[in-house]
Amino acid sequence: MSSTAGQVIRCRAAVAWEAGKPLVIEEVEVAPPQAMEVRLQILFTALCHTDVYFWEAKGQTPLFPRIFGHEAGGIVESVGEGVTELKPGDHVLPVFTGECKECRHCKSEESNMCDLLRINTDRGVMLNDGKSRFSIRGQPIYNFLGTSTFSEYTVLHVGSVAKINPAAPLDKVCVLSCGISTGLGATLNVAKPKKGSTVAIFGLGAVGLAMSSTAGQVIRCRAAVAWEAGKPLVIEEVEVAPPQAMEVRLRILFTSLCHTDVYFWEAKGQTPLFPRIFGHEAGGIVESVGEGVTDLQPGDHVLPVFTGECKECRHCKSEESNMCDLLRINTDRGVMLNDGNSRFSIKGQPIYHFLGTSTFSEYTVLHVGSVAKINPAAPLDKVCVLSCGISTGLGATLNVAKPKKGSTVAIFGLGAVGLAAAEGARIAGASRIIGIDLNPKRFDEAKKFGITEFVNPKDYDKPVQEVIAEMTDGGVDRSVECTGNVNAMISAFECVHDGWGVAVLVGVPNKDDAFKTHPVNFLNERTLKGTFFGNYKPRSDLPSVVEKYMNKELEVEKFITHSVPFSEINKAFDYMLQGDGLRCIIRMDA
Repeated sequence: MSSTAGQVIRCRAAVAWEAGKPLVIEEVEVAPPQAMEVRLQILFTALCHTDVYFWEAKGQTPLFPRIFGHEAGGIVESVGEGVTELKPGDHVLPVFTGECKECRHCKSEESNMCDLLRINTDRGVMLNDGKSRFSIRGQPIYNFLGTSTFSEYTVLHVGSVAKINPAAPLDKVCVLSCGISTGLGATLNVAKPKKGSTVAIFGLGAVGLAMSSTAGQVIRCRAAVAWEAGKPLVIEEVEVAPPQAMEVRLRILFTSLCHTDVYFWEAKGQTPLFPRIFGHEAGGIVESVGEGVTDLQPGDHVLPVFTGECKECRHCKSEESNMCDLLRINTDRGVMLNDGNSRFSIKGQPIYHFLGTSTFSEYTVLHVGSVAKINPAAPLDKVCVLSCGISTGLGATLNVAKPKKGSTVAIFGLGAVGLAAAEGARIAGASRIIGIDLNPKRFDEAKKFGITEFVNPKDYDKPVQEVIAEMTDGGVDRSVECTGNVNAMISAFECVHDGWGVAVLVGVPNKDDAFKTHPVNFLNERTLKGTFFGNYKPRSDLPSVVEKYMNKELEVEKFITHSVPFSEINKAFDYMLQGDGLRCIIRMDA
């Protein structure tokens, strides 16, 4: 998703075409906000009896087609002229009745009946110009209560938008937009019963919601626990302890499956460490922070990262390295650095961490150095994949190989990391991008990422480096290896041009592998480099990768081929093991 401010947004909405008839999911156009208006991205909405009452249109003036909905929670996408108290990224609740703050009712301590924004059920247009902001192929679609939250995006008068604490879970507090607050306030603000008094409630529909802060408390939530190597994960209720000094507890909203998770879950050739909570590509929101954490606060939108940046060691202070001494990847450590204990448990039994992230849990705890704060307008269900593989491949090309415009680039391995490397070559302006893979089915998909030619080593009776050298008059300018196969690494190095060729190794080989090539390849001025996480410093650099996506330089959606609810997380493993697709988004709220 790029910055959409000032543009018409096309999105899904549930449109009521006739009274009492089922709503229809349609693609609607949502116009930009005008003066004193705000456009919101609705993340969660609820159904109130008022919606049903006017949808049925019994005894009411029918006004159709219409988009209902008024209990919701969302994020500000853009604001119109004159709006100063809200900005993109703010967490808000839309409200069916408003507060202009200027009329006599708004200035009174005894009334909330705003003269300008008082509820009007018959008005289906905006106050500013008497028009709707919704349309379908030019046909206007009426608003409802000035909110119309049964749409992924909606436009409201600024006076009908309440800014809230960004740490509040929108899937819970969205219900405070109407009925719950109405009932709660009717008692606390109007009836005002004294302690010990008796109260009669007529009508037992929706009841008040009580919610307290979870900071400093153990949180019980769902996690997908791997009890044994290679066995399906089990959804369990786990206890997640509060963060200690220099730690952060996150609420994970979206996570995805990376091959690294599968590799250590299978435990082939690795030290088995079970029970364990895997996961390291994710997006979430800071729930609470431990002592000493100053650059993050509850509500911040973040990406957890498997390798960290302490900002104090010589590697972090160097412009040439991202290999933090304190937070460098350690696949065998299943506990926190602070005290050597896990923050996860089930009935007192510790559950091990993975890569210090463990994002296959609704809540998780990380060292602050492994948390990158990002633009709150970035959609977490998309940018979550930037936590590992995509950034690794992209950075391997842009930060390490550094191909010049018009150069030739060879990419070994066309999985997610390799295609991200190809995306980097495309962004850099390479004229030829040659993909090397043993699976010919990958070529069609690879074209979307800028791959111009495809080579399958099995189609030739000579080493693939010789084939590439013949294709490119002596070799490519740059190559990026993304397989972890030592023979592919050797081929990637030997296929670059003498004099100026640079080969970059990304894949992790078997511990017993040996890289063998003739020394004259180095004497002929070929350069061999390795990279870790694309040479990105996670806290300093990852936010800028997110901005590449927001600015339409990087197309993340191409990498996302599947989506599953958290309850079906094992399907994501099936997709990966079958080689079906690139990245599967796991929705934690489902």
